[in-house]
Amino acid sequence: MAEDSHRSSVLFESPDRSLIVLDIPASLEESQVLPSQTPRRRIVSAEPPAAPYPTPEPSRYGGGDRSALTSPAAQLAELMTAATVSSALEDLSNSYSYSGPFHRDRLVQPQPQSSAAISVLPPLIPDKAKPLHGSVEALSDSFHNSAPKFDLVILDPPWPNRSVRRKKDNYATVSNLIEMSNLLLQIPLAAHLTPDGLVAVWITNKHSIHDFLTSPTGLFASWGLEFVTEWTWLKVAASGEPLYDIESTWRKPWEKLIIAKRIGSEKPETLKTKVIVAVPDVHSRKPNLRDLFQDVLGKDCLGLEIFARNLTAGWWSWGNEVLRFQQAEHWKDIE
Repeated sequence: MAEDSHRSSVLFESPDRSLIVLDIPASLEESQVLPSQTPRRRIVSAEPPAAPYPTPEPSRYGGGDRSALTSPAAQLAELMTAATVSSALEDLSNSYSYSGPFHRDRLVQPQPQSSAAISVLPPLIPDKAKPLHGSVEALSDSFHNSAPKFDLVILDPPWPNRSVRRKKDNYATVSNLIEMSNLLLQIPLAAHLTPDGLVAVWITNKHSIHDFLTSPTGLFASWGLEFVTEWTWLKVAASGEPLYDIESTWRKPWEKLIIAKRIGSEKPETLKTKVIVAVPDVHSRKPNLRDLFQDVLGKDCLGLEIFARNLTAGWWSWGNEVLRFQQAEHWKDIE
């Protein structure tokens, strides 16, 4: 449709919108302007991986059979996700005869900038974006007193993860799920969600985290929510092949977005399971989902992103690193 002509981030979309090929940098560029406006800047990105990465060997993780340490429910969940993404790739190739492209041309910085050149200029704030720069603990009361009700809340929590704790420039991960519960329950989410609003949470591939959210005594229940569906981001190389072997025991080529609604509210008719096929960008950059959720909630939906690393035009964003990718060195004006 003409009104969606600006959505260059969507490289392919199945008729039922259950399967999408998305360009992550383009989705972020589109998020910097209001819906239906043309992006004014390009984001500096990483080179897309040309081919899948080698599958990690078990010996790197101390040896042994990981499946022996995984519950039957977790093994079943992994098998179901593997079947879902395999079916999506098969449909993409056979049913829709789509063989690419799987990413758009990227603006890649040839040399890293010196620290003296970084963050000298003020951050770039998109139109009608509202940044809350600070931690959940520090700003919870201020948020509760000033924030409106949102149609959509997206969270990307710092889940317990040993490999992430070794990296720099990330949200500090918590040690365990008890600490995570204490952190997330400080967010007055129920008071700031519209009656028909949705909550979407990025999770790692640990089944315990899925249970932490969706069990009868889990976080969603504490917020008065119930699980609706999930979207899967399938990470692929530039070739369109999964970034890791789908059958790999130790590293999965996907991340999941778990979506919930208020208990007893109507499920949006267009909210369905979705596979998003996308080539990763720099570490910690997720696809911007504003346009995909506007297909569900309407063009005027108001969103809040928590533990955000960038801003979205027209939305609120909250977190310690909320301006991380808004610094001028990450962007170049379109001439």
